[in-house]
Amino acid sequence: MEIKQLRRFLAVIEFGSFAAAAPKVGLTQQALGASISNLEKELGVLLLDRGPGGLTSPTAYGTLLVAHAKAILASSSRAREELHAFRDARGGSVRLGIGETFAPEIIAEAVRDFHRERPDVTITLVEDYTEALLPKLEQGDLDFVAGSDVGGPDTGLLKFPIYACQDIFIARAAHPLAGQTNLTLKNLQAYSWMAPRSRPADAALINEAFARAGLAGPSRFVWTDAPTVGTHLLMMDDFIFMTSPAMVMGRLIDRDNAIVVLDIKEPKVERRATLIYPATTRLNPSAMLLMEGIRTLAHRQVDKLGYATPLNVESELGG
Repeated sequence: MEIKQLRRFLAVIEFGSFAAAAPKVGLTQQALGASISNLEKELGVLLLDRGPGGLTSPTAYGTLLVAHAKAILASSSRAREELHAFRDARGGSVRLGIGETFAPEIIAEAVRDFHRERPDVTITLVEDYTEALLPKLEQGDLDFVAGSDVGGPDTGLLKFPIYACQDIFIARAAHPLAGQTNLTLKNLQAYSWMAPRSRPADAALINEAFARAGLAGPSRFVWTDAPTVGTHLLMMDDFIFMTSPAMVMGRLIDRDNAIVVLDIKEPKVERRATLIYPATTRLNPSAMLLMEGIRTLAHRQVDKLGYATPLNVESELGG
């Protein structure tokens, strides 16, 4: 398989026909069709169903190849970028995934400092739950992730924990439980909860805590990965949300007190803010410098966060 064949195959998938895809890849419709046919002959399988009117759809084999083709093209792009980065240490790009546990003010300051020193490096920031970022990292769409150590089996990723913190429980200031002390799970039983769609384990942890207390768990959840809309929803009604303090401290709670922390001791959920990067792929120099900058700044400022316990203070990142 050649890179150009895979790129052409994905173009046909994206645009739905040879006629629509051909000008996008700079070929005639006949030349594009011949290229895909050669790829099918080489693989010994039919990748596309040719329908009436020139429309195409992937076969089961084609669907399987899509994921591999995207990974191969991403790897090829990374190789090109890394070569250019080594050729010109002030060029290239860095693609950083930012998870929910890492303090945003630390990331922002590190990125600002990095950009001032290396303004020609293209920086891409992707913010999401760590569970949603890791597949992008494994596929080569991100260079590294500053997120949470979500556990699970070894996937060929190196993990460097920076600090630990406990999840907090938040609600709007007008919530009936706001301001009360020593709340129990019984007090929370009647309320609706918000939970991350990308992290169903959070709801499971909540229900397990209720079960240990001999109580029925919450039956009403709103599943959301939309932080902006979710924040407005939280401020509009009596929801409860278990979250990392990094997502709200200093932005909502300290800013206007519209959101408050509830005095709940259970369940206790510890997260570890962690730098995560591939074990088998050498980071380009720019990515390595930004990651080291985040690590250094995080260790220097972790005590100022007010909710974090430092980890690996004297350690260095691997190459």
